[in-house]
Amino acid sequence: MVKLVIESEKNESESIKTKYLREDHIESRTYQLEIAKDCASKNSLVVLPTGLGKTIIGVYVAALTLEKFPPKSKILVLAPTRPLINQHYDSFKNLMTILEEHFVVLTGKTPADKRIELFENHQIIFYTPQTLRNDLVNLKYSLESTCLIIFDEAHHATGDYAYTLIADKFVEQNPEGIILGLTASPGASKEKIRILCENLHIPLENIHTRTRKDMDVKTYLKPMDIYKIGVNLTELMEEAYSAVQILLEERLQYLSQLNFISEKSDKLHTKIIRKDLLKLNGELARLIKGDGDKTGVYSALSVNAQGLILFHMLELIEQQGLDVLLIYLTKMKADARKKNSSKALKILARDHRLNQIYIELKKNEEYSPEMLIHPKYYSLESLLVQEFENNASSRVLVFVKLRDSVKSIVRKLKASEHSEIKPSRFVGQATKSQDDKGLSQKRQLEILEQFKGDQYNVLVSTNVGEEGLDIAECDLVVFYDVVASEIRFIQRKGRTARHREGKVIILYCKGTHDEIYMHIALTKLKKMNVNLKGEKHLRTAYSSYSHQNPDTPIIQELQDTSTNDTIKGFPKEEIPSDLPLRFNNKNKNKNNNQNGIQSSLSSFSQDQQITNKAIKPQPDVKINVSFPVKFGLRKKFQKDGISFEIVKSILDLTLFDKALIQVINPQQFDGDSLLKKYSLLSKKYKLIVSAFDFVDLEEEFEGEEKLLKQKIKDWGESNKFQAISIDLSEELYFIIINIYLHVKNEGDL
Repeated sequence: MVKLVIESEKNESESIKTKYLREDHIESRTYQLEIAKDCASKNSLVVLPTGLGKTIIGVYVAALTLEKFPPKSKILVLAPTRPLINQHYDSFKNLMTILEEHFVVLTGKTPADKRIELFENHQIIFYTPQTLRNDLVNLKYSLESTCLIIFDEAHHATGDYAYTLIADKFVEQNPEGIILGLTASPGASKEKIRILCENLHIPLENIHTRTRKDMDVKTYLKPMDIYKIGVNLTELMEEAYSAVQILLEERLQYLSQLNFISEKSDKLHTKIIRKDLLKLNGELARLIKGDGDKTGVYSALSVNAQGLILFHMLELIEQQGLDVLLIYLTKMKADARKKNSSKALKILARDHRLNQIYIELKKNEEYSPEMLIHPKYYSLESLLVQEFENNASSRVLVFVKLRDSVKSIVRKLKASEHSEIKPSRFVGQATKSQDDKGLSQKRQLEILEQFKGDQYNVLVSTNVGEEGLDIAECDLVVFYDVVASEIRFIQRKGRTARHREGKVIILYCKGTHDEIYMHIALTKLKKMNVNLKGEKHLRTAYSSYSHQNPDTPIIQELQDTSTNDTIKGFPKEEIPSDLPLRFNNKNKNKNNNQNGIQSSLSSFSQDQQITNKAIKPQPDVKINVSFPVKFGLRKKFQKDGISFEIVKSILDLTLFDKALIQVINPQQFDGDSLLKKYSLLSKKYKLIVSAFDFVDLEEEFEGEEKLLKQKIKDWGESNKFQAISIDLSEELYFIIINIYLHVKNEGDL
């Protein structure tokens, strides 16, 4: 049995006595012990800043749980990446008394058949999530003997990520088992926190959190200073920015005149944001696929695509610099000459004003290349020089969004006169082009070792460096561009002030979206702490939760009256209104908020703990466990508050047990076999839809796609079945939601 021993010395501390812990290897911290004891008998979420020992809490909970369950019960530890899994393996092995031979790491590199044997013969098992998900889907083994699953980086438990299915299967197969979620960043909004807890079957009252200001953790944290440095656009940048804005305004006005954008004003570029055009792109694609009036739709689709490209150019000027814009324009002009290039790309490549910008930038590249460099770079270079003057052994991590910028910054730092700066490029594994090759995981680990040594002292990294890799302690973290995501903000700054004092510096461009994004992230961070700390208020708010319009702009979300948060330090009149986009679609239901799309929160009543013994309401939608995750249906259903269940079935997706949707690979299409199958299913389902998946079809011969689509069309018409070709993943959800709303409103098909 577990024994809690109180040691009375100058400072009274508490420790956990159990045969499973190497107590002399662990520094006793009261907050870790208190949290662990609370988590050892119920599903819980632990939210702690980086450096406060979430892994130690996981070890404590593992030891306490093993004391309460039958001998040889299994514990599974999950983390998103192999390097992170290996770190956990080392920690648990060194801190627990269980023999090393009972520990094992299982990843996708372990043969599937071999994993069955290794699972059966080991007690503490470390997984990458997709590996365990695949094994559960394929019924390789059961979790009945598993007493605890630890989900590290638990904020990933959203949408179709493997964590959600694993948690569902665990509760189904072993309702007495314990779930522990660990994260530094669950999300700012109440809705994000609710979804995370719901997906991991954690009651809201079982959230355990600390912030850097809490008295019981302050002594264990190293000082972290956060600075913001703002720069101004140069004259040349402002000229290019204004020219691109004019081009964008022309496209937005065109879309407005065709009534694809409802907003009418002189400066649409101040009211329409990139997200609006992304939504419009999906809507236009659906209109093209539909049977309604297509007047102006094809041209609008091209103009909208041009608008998205121009938005990207504005972002490059604001955040990355004219040198990166020149790289992009050069690629655009080259791509426009290809046979398969889009109409939008060809039109922009021919535009004389963009060509004028291109010529001006090329001229500066030759005669005054320093004019193309973003002022943020010069600030970065000065910061690095100062940092290494103060501490020659310092380690610096610079976060940059785009790989072109990473390459450009590293090249300039290497060419600078400051030999004390030793930079390295650090990016993901994917190879984008011959000039932009990815780094294998082996090479990533080599660079990280060289960063810990003396070969490099500056890592210029994309978001691959935010989590999941064992990066050496950093004295300085620099945000070269700003992220509005509070989760990514926390992950980035968590790379410093772990074991020694650290600094975070945010570089931003004044008077641009860069500045807005910075204030958004900081305000979201504050909201997260408010929402986590005020759990009583949080539960009350959830009990009356209703589906929020997804078009609500992020600025309005920050001004949520429930917390009275505002964007501090940013003049209200400077914040763009970012009005939501409305489509002029006559068939669009005007009462979207009254369609009963809301979340069922009965499982989160204040005193109720989740078990699979509770009687569950019948879900509206059932999804086959093997259904392709690329369509992102789980995430979309959650967003729209549609109740669903993951099931083992030969059917892909059913709605209200009245409509059936099957997604079919067109290259494996057998009309006769499908007819035989549907002749039986038609007795139960009033509507059967065959959605043929052309989203990522690779033609085996030229013209195959066209021939297949004609064959499918003829088959559907001759047999009176709904046969629909899907070219975009969004189209599938459009079909589903229309059937769903019809049945919900009309009660039948």
